Amino acid sequence: MVIVSLQNIKFSFENSNSKKQNDVSLPILKDVNLEVKKGEYCLINGPSGSGKTTLLQIISAIIHQTKGQRIIFDKNLSPDSSREKIYAVRKRIGFLFQTPFLHPQVSVKEFIEFQAGLTGVGLQTAKENAESLLEEFEIMQFSNLLPKSLSAGERQRVALVSLLVKNIDLLLLDEPTGSLDEENKTIVWEQIKALRKKNITVIAVSHDVKVKQYFKKRYLLDYGILKKL
Repeated sequence: MVIVSLQNIKFSFENSNSKKQNDVSLPILKDVNLEVKKGEYCLINGPSGSGKTTLLQIISAIIHQTKGQRIIFDKNLSPDSSREKIYAVRKRIGFLFQTPFLHPQVSVKEFIEFQAGLTGVGLQTAKENAESLLEEFEIMQFSNLLPKSLSAGERQRVALVSLLVKNIDLLLLDEPTGSLDEENKTIVWEQIKALRKKNITVIAVSHDVKVKQYFKKRYLLDYGILKKL
């Protein structure tokens, strides 16, 4: 089953030049084609500024393509798609950023329980789901702590669990270990690798070529042009 299908995707920023009284189109993505099937791990390498984050935002329907066809979970999403259609796709996607958001005044366990509750399960089930993942990812010892008490690597692991507790089908990773030391990088990537048993599809973007060992499908995004490696 194909989870993500992008065909001839283009994206441009419109830059208004008030002095010359005209608009300049700044191309970011140029005829990008990508197909990712259920359970696949796909890595997109590329230098900073090459359009990697923009591509993930298009896949997650945070922003819309300028041109081209985007089909996510068999739903054809265009700039004119309804909010309901876009939401139906977004709720099945988890987006992990380099600097994750964790509520500064809420404990780790409470935050994850809240995320579980967003799926519509009852309070008791939400608590059980949260505890199960806290144990699975070996962060139960952090459950009563606030984010400020955690290291950068620990916060990233908590953020990952807060996404998984929502039973997502597609995980998007935007330089998830870019600010971590080597030890914590390995811990986070090994936990991402372990998601294969859950049959979660993973698409990651990174400028770190060392993470390629975790992926069978790899691409290079070279200033808007996607090339299969």
